[in-house]
Amino acid sequence: MPATNVKLLIDDGSLRPIHLRIFLCCLVSLTFEGYDLVVYGATLPLLMREWHMSPAYAGFIASSGFASAIVGAIAGGSMGDMWGRKRTLVTSVIIYSLGSFACALARAPLWFACFRAVAGIGMGMTLQNAVGLVSEYFPAKFRQAAVAGVSTGMQWGGILSALVAIALVERYGWASAYFFGSLPILLVPVLIPYLPEAPWMLVLKHRWSKLRPVLAQLRPDVRLQLTAASDAEFIYPKSQEKPTLAEVFAEGRALSTVLFWTVYFMNILAIYGTNTWIPKLMMNAGHSIHDSLTIYLALFVGALVASPVLGHLADRLGSKKICIFSYLGGFAFILLLSAPMNLPLSILTVAMVGICTQGAQNVTHAYVAQYFPPAVKSTMMGWGLSVGRFGGLLGTLAGGILLNFHATQFVSYLAFALPCLISLLAITLVQDRFAFSAR
Repeated sequence: MPATNVKLLIDDGSLRPIHLRIFLCCLVSLTFEGYDLVVYGATLPLLMREWHMSPAYAGFIASSGFASAIVGAIAGGSMGDMWGRKRTLVTSVIIYSLGSFACALARAPLWFACFRAVAGIGMGMTLQNAVGLVSEYFPAKFRQAAVAGVSTGMQWGGILSALVAIALVERYGWASAYFFGSLPILLVPVLIPYLPEAPWMLVLKHRWSKLRPVLAQLRPDVRLQLTAASDAEFIYPKSQEKPTLAEVFAEGRALSTVLFWTVYFMNILAIYGTNTWIPKLMMNAGHSIHDSLTIYLALFVGALVASPVLGHLADRLGSKKICIFSYLGGFAFILLLSAPMNLPLSILTVAMVGICTQGAQNVTHAYVAQYFPPAVKSTMMGWGLSVGRFGGLLGTLAGGILLNFHATQFVSYLAFALPCLISLLAITLVQDRFAFSAR
């Protein structure tokens, strides 16, 4: 009996109900991960007022979550490649939900920082495994759009955090936002039965009884041998590679790996710098807290609306071109925020910042998912996200320090704009000829 190449079977397929199920499970997990990650920015003005915190100390608390997310990103990447993406994703949801619940109970800044650090571990484990599952289950012609689409969980989470802040925080206090962030633990009983393990992992572990029903749903148009068969019945290219950091750099990928990590560091610096400090900077520019939260909401709405479009364009034109234009736009629009402008123009400009930073990051995730072999994909993205979390940590700290020293609006925004130019240069130099998808 000839072996069935599972990857080719999936690549050549059409969209099926199982794709929607996988997409929604991953999207919801990422939405609440994104919510918990950015809700601090929405509650920051109230926390600073209640606990009499300086901007620098508030930046330190923000950095506690990013610092622990570095550990979570590395651990989550390795666990996803060795233990399984599904198990790691479910574990991450449990950790960040419990961490958010503990934050709501905190009554002092130091305890709050400790609980944010716990939540950060879970938040660092989520993205690379959700992206890995979507990229490995979707047909090739829809893959980059699907990855960019599921990555909008960050934007859905940001929108949710702004809406919750507008609806609940001013009325019930900042703790209500963190109680809300603990709700995804109720999703665990849904994720366990409805989310399949990565196909290459099922092949690697010879879990034929789980693989065959999944393939039957993915390709009902192909007659599969669903009876017991030899271990040679199914194959998946590169599934035997060891998920080590050394393997990430193998086969000519060393330079591109470093360049991708540079993009993660610089763009996430810009993303979380703006996520954390735009509400406060807008208040400093004369907007009310309600208007500042409305502007903050536009940051995520812009990226949410644009990400599927950017992903569709990436499938047609290539991820690199989309990223280059987006990072250039990020530099220009972030700097434009330093100019005096009314509320509608502020909303529009901030929306463009979200499109050009968060939207471009979603396309970058799709680019990475295509570039690296399946057995090291989560390891690569986990390390990339951990490097990126250092950028996020630096962005939150830098914003607080600049405000503490009464830096001008131009200088504050320049600190978040320059990394976009560096991201542009790095993504331009990525060597596409060594990509797994090019073989």
